[in-house]
Formats: sequence, structure tokens, C-alpha cells
Amino acid sequence: MVEPTKTLHFPHNELLRRRALWALAAVLLVLLLGVWPYQHWDFEQRSSLFGGIIRKANQDAEWWFCLFTPFIVAWLVWRMRAKLSVMPMHGHWIGIPVLILGMVFYWFGFKVDTAYPGYLSAQIITLGVILAIGGMSWFKQLFFPWAFLVFTWPMLPLENLLAVPLRHLTAQASSVLLNLIGVDVVREGTGLHSAADVARGLARGQLFQLDVEEPCSGIRSLFSLLMISALYGWLSLKNWLPRGLLFASAIPLAMIGNMVRMVLLALGSLWFGTEFAVGRNIDGQQEMSFFHSMAGFAVFGVALTGMFAVCTQLERRMDRRKPVIGSAEVDVRSAGVSWLPFAVLILILGGGLAVCMMSDSSYQVAPAGIRAEMPSFLGKYVSTDQPMTSREQTILAEDVKIERRLFTKPDRVILASAVLSGAEKRSLHPPDVCLPAQGWKIGSSTPITIDIGTGRELTATLMNMYREVENESGQKMRIKALSLFWYQGSDGATAASYQGHVIKTYTDAFIKNINHRWALLMFFVPIQSTMGGLDDAYSEIAALEDTKAFIKDLVPGMLVK
Repeated sequence: MVEPTKTLHFPHNELLRRRALWALAAVLLVLLLGVWPYQHWDFEQRSSLFGGIIRKANQDAEWWFCLFTPFIVAWLVWRMRAKLSVMPMHGHWIGIPVLILGMVFYWFGFKVDTAYPGYLSAQIITLGVILAIGGMSWFKQLFFPWAFLVFTWPMLPLENLLAVPLRHLTAQASSVLLNLIGVDVVREGTGLHSAADVARGLARGQLFQLDVEEPCSGIRSLFSLLMISALYGWLSLKNWLPRGLLFASAIPLAMIGNMVRMVLLALGSLWFGTEFAVGRNIDGQQEMSFFHSMAGFAVFGVALTGMFAVCTQLERRMDRRKPVIGSAEVDVRSAGVSWLPFAVLILILGGGLAVCMMSDSSYQVAPAGIRAEMPSFLGKYVSTDQPMTSREQTILAEDVKIERRLFTKPDRVILASAVLSGAEKRSLHPPDVCLPAQGWKIGSSTPITIDIGTGRELTATLMNMYREVENESGQKMRIKALSLFWYQGSDGATAASYQGHVIKTYTDAFIKNINHRWALLMFFVPIQSTMGGLDDAYSEIAALEDTKAFIKDLVPGMLVK
């Protein structure tokens, strides 16, 4: 049993004023988020936050669902119109600081010229509007539509955070399932290779070589499935606990769907050939086959089927509708519309836009801090060029430049890489994400201080890594390596980590009006094993000291003075 509902009956003029107030507030939000120029998405002129989402969806169809979210939110609110029309509007003072906080983030993103603070500001400002005009009762009623609005914003930073773990889990689960059904595979990082068959004269990977790249990891489908599960749970279930369980189920369901997808690709390669199942590689570009595209729909087929099954069980076992008894009349004399909250709303939003207009709105990428050039000879080292691969050309932005050379001498091999970012800030990838995808496991990651040969020291990141490989006789052995890297900015600035260089980018753009053109300097050093495969206690120390000396000789010639 629940308390009787209280029904308010407003005069017709009062209802018109209420609707006009909310309509004007909605117009302000549309102007702020959908019209006002916010970021240089195309580096020529600013466009709105929502205009940037349209641009991203056109570049990558995986984010098309973001464009539908505002319309779904509007539909959810429309479904509540009967209940909202009789709720009193008592604006709460807490809406004022919430609006101010939202405009602070809006201005910060505008000044730094990046969308993510703007996405956060959109959520906060919308919350502030609800609180300032409707009050706490309206916020409680509109909580789900407001929270659902978060699916409007492409969560690109989560790809680096979640994609690699999902890629590894998907590859591991797929390899286990394939071996169980009789398809012998060898997993190397996120790659799945057909096992060698001596009797048939087949080398490893000869039948198929698959890689669980980001589109196949589950990260892209996960976002849209989370949105579907949230909406489906809200409409089908009545209590928050089963809704939360259904929402959480989208994560394993997305992984299961992508695991089925990889199994289909492996079986299709065995039965019909790799070109039919996966596609052809034309001039370095992978052309997806029809079978590959259809296998992609298996992700949603499996996940949605599982979601319906989970929802049915939750509804039977945990979800019960509570009866509502009657309604009661209440006094409406104090429930009239006040235009003061709307005036405050215009004042705060208008003041924030005025501050944005007075801020420097130009976007200029600072000169690069290094020259992406390395010598053919360095002391006793002789180098060979390692050009950008076709896969790197596909993944990275067009204006990203990679200089990579393999330096060798009789007792040491060092792979030196300089990745110079383009104009887009998110054009560099973190090494601690890319290397594990190649099969390397990071044993430790620690900051160290190094001398770059210019009279100054900087902090870099040192990763101790290892991987399991098979030798010619089929025996497993462990190989080890060191990877030392840092990010070099435009103004002599450096950062030891990906997160550090993002923070430095934002703070310098905001305070100094400097938009760094970052370069990732990375040095990969294999460690030689002793006889019998035993680890030499001094091999890592020797490799690190040789790398430090190498950096001290190489880097000064690359820095822009």
C-alpha cells in the first residue's frame, strides 16, 4: 500500500503560464547546446555541442544512437505529461549554484576548446533548470529522463579505459570456446591464430588470423546496449533494483555477443576462406565482407535476446507493482507560477555566454616541440627505417606523423619511435593500452627520472613487460622487454603519462592559451635471456642504462630550440 496521490486542479490560465515557462526554458537549452558555437570541430569555425555529435556520428556510425537520445528523452517527458501537469512548481534555491557550476564547466570547455566539459555542463545545467523552476518534486519525477540524457554524449575517453580489457576478455573467451568445439587456436594478446598442424603441413595462422580490434571488443556495442537496457528496464520494470540488474547485464551480454561474433568469423574462415569470412585487404585498407557485416549483427541478436530473457525473469521473481489507492484534493492557492526563477535562469546563462564571448575564441595549435626525424647512425648504432603500417594509417588521424627506426649494435637493439600528433588533441594513443593488445603483459609501470642531454631532467614512465611465446619445437618460453616513454609538448612541457599530458593540455590551454602539439617518444628494448632461459639479474639494469645513454645522445638533436 502506498499513500494516496494528491491531485491539483489548476485554472486554464495557470496551465498556459506553466507550459510557457517550461517551453521557454527548453528553448534556452536548445540555443545553448544546439545552436551556440562551442568548439572548433573542423578547425575553421566553432559549431555547437550537438553539431559536434552529428559530426562524430557521420564519421563513425557506432555513435548514431547518440542523435536519437534527446528525442527519446522528450518522448519520456511527454509520457509523464498528465502527472507533471498537476504537480506544483516550487523552485528550489539549490538550482542557482547548480546552474552557476554548469556554466563554469561550459566556459572552461569553451576556453579550452574541448567538448567533454561541455557535455558535463549540459547535464548540470539541465539539472539546474529542473531544480530552479520545478523544485525537488519535479527532479524526483524527471530523474530518469535527466539521467538518460547522458547517452547523448559520445564517451570516447572510455574507449581507452574499457576497450583493452574487453578486447582481452573477448579474445580469451573466444579462444576457449573455439578450442572446446574442436577448432585449435592460439591466442596472442588480442589476436586469434589458427594453430599449427604438422600432419597437414599448416603453419600457425595459415588458416586464419583474427584480431579483436576495438569495434569487435564490445566497447562500441556496449554503449548502445546500455542505453537500450536502461530504457527497456524503465518501461518494463517498476522497481529500481531489477532495473539496475538489467542495466548491469548489458556488460556481460555485450561480451557474449562479441564472443559469438569472433567464433562465427573463425568458423567462416575455416569453411569458406578468410576473404569470404573477413574481407579483403586492398591497398592497406581492410574491406569488410558481407559475412563479416552480418556477423556483427550477432552481437545485438545475442545481447537483445539475452536482455529480454533476463528482464522476463526479473519481472517474475523480483518486480511487483504496488497498488495506488485513490487521490486527494489539495489547495492550489500557493501553487501558482513564479517567473523569478526564469529571470534568474536568463541572468546566469546570459552571463556565462557573455564571459565566453569575452574570452579568446581562437584555436591555434602551437608548433611541435620536436622534429620527427632520426639519424641513420648514432654512435655505434646503425638504424633501419620502420615505416607506418597500413593498420596505423587506418587508426590514426591523417596528420599524425610517425618516425620509427630500429637501432642495432652487437650487444643491444633499441626500437625508437616518435609519434607527432596532428591538430586534433585525441590523436595519440597510450602505450600502456597499445602494447598489451600486441600480447605484452605489463609487470610494472613506474615513473623514473632521466637526463635527455640538454642539461635538464624529466620524468618518464618505465614499463617492465613480458610475453609467452612458442619456439620452433612448440615449447613455451618467456621473453622480456623494457619500454620507456614520455610526452613532449610544444613549449618544452613534458608529461610522463597519457593522463598527465591530457591534464597539461587542458591547464595550459586554459591558463596560458597554449594548445600543445604533443609528441610521444617511446623506446622499446628487448632483454636478452641467459642460457637455458634463466633471467639475468643484471640484464634489466644493463638494458635500462644503455637506453638512458642512447636517449641522451639522440633526443637533443630532435628537440626544437
